[in-house]
Amino acid sequence: MKMLQLRLSMDTLHTLILLLPLLATLAHCDGHSLSQMLFCQPNAPSSGLLKMFDGDQMFSYNFSDNSVLPWIKDFDQWRDRAFPNASNISFHLKLCNQFREDLTKALIDITPEARGGAQVTVYTAHPLRLGAQNTLICVIDDVYPPALTITWRKNGDILKTGLNSHSYFAMDDFSFQAFSYLNATPYHSDVFSCEVQVGGDNRTIVGYWIPQYPVPSDLLENVLCGLGFALGIIFLLLSLLFFYFAKTLHNQD
Repeated sequence: MKMLQLRLSMDTLHTLILLLPLLATLAHCDGHSLSQMLFCQPNAPSSGLLKMFDGDQMFSYNFSDNSVLPWIKDFDQWRDRAFPNASNISFHLKLCNQFREDLTKALIDITPEARGGAQVTVYTAHPLRLGAQNTLICVIDDVYPPALTITWRKNGDILKTGLNSHSYFAMDDFSFQAFSYLNATPYHSDVFSCEVQVGGDNRTIVGYWIPQYPVPSDLLENVLCGLGFALGIIFLLLSLLFFYFAKTLHNQD
């Protein structure tokens, strides 16, 4: 079964319609669904092609070099079968852009602007240990259109190293989700922020992260363990001492 999903967005600030057609092909088999989504837009990235299974993304298509990117390494074994009709991709992309251009002209000043309300959350990939390397994950939900500028800051300064971002992840409501990763070594006084700007929007959505309730470091664990062992010996000696005095007083009586 084939279904054509169409969603429009008009950028009134530039008197142009930001149109994002979504071309999705859905196949159902034994209660499972396999879907394919193609989008095109004036913003970067100008096009995208995603394949999902039961709502979970498996592959994305890289138009710059016509390669297939698996969402996780386990999917790499099916890379060659991800888009079996690769020869039709250019045709569908051309059709998508033609729809966008024609509907932009037809619906300008008619269709209201459709835009997601992006939400930003930042958390760590591993339990926090101050002074130990970790990975901060910036999750951006409800992204529409799929055109983001992501900036990481540490204590107000822009970071340009240790960054890694994944392609867009398609959601069931035809919005998108995106991830950005920062390799960092956090300390107690650090403040990290993930700043997100959606294409065609003047707003900046910021997610902050500061170290809280860290897992004790190995040095602190060793110190606490040694302190506990020393206190145990002291209490044992005191107990023996009290027992000795109590027995001595009892013998005198």
